[in-house]
Amino acid sequence: MTRYQSVIIYGILIVLNGIILMALSYNTSRVIQYSVGIGMILAAIFAIISSRKSKDYQIPMKYHAIHAGGMLAYGLAIFVLAIDIELFFNITTFFLIYYGIVEIIFCLQLFILKTRIPLYVIVARMIVGLAISLGAVFILAASEVDFSVAMLAAGLTFLFSGIIQAIFNNTLMRERAIPVEDEGITQVQQS
Repeated sequence: MTRYQSVIIYGILIVLNGIILMALSYNTSRVIQYSVGIGMILAAIFAIISSRKSKDYQIPMKYHAIHAGGMLAYGLAIFVLAIDIELFFNITTFFLIYYGIVEIIFCLQLFILKTRIPLYVIVARMIVGLAISLGAVFILAASEVDFSVAMLAAGLTFLFSGIIQAIFNNTLMRERAIPVEDEGITQVQQS
């Protein structure tokens, strides 16, 4: 399995979590808790694989490792701490804000290191990070009014996140990234 394949798999798992949340948005039961928890733990496993396969590329390696840690913590927190739907929304909101901030930091690293990734891709990814964080705030606000709407919004946010993960992965594959040493930092450069 290549690093690109494992990224696509964990993107698909995030999409599936979104679909599960949307499909069960009007039936807030323990099924949501267990399926999202298992889905995120599986996604974390594939993020760890992506990180290990990216060991020659410092930024992607750290990015996938940070994703793995966040998804694993989220999946376990959903299993252990989400004893009611309010806690589920609070944990999910915290995770999505974290996920959005990680996206923004990743883009800033790409920009600062002057990688060969096109600027429009970096800016688009920053906007995605902001959108994910704003989606989290909307979920928290919606959960005060209607749990079904909040669950639907959470599902859409996860769906969006997973799709973007796969699209960005395809951009990196098109760029044919290779490692380059620059002042002790391995970065990405087009061959």
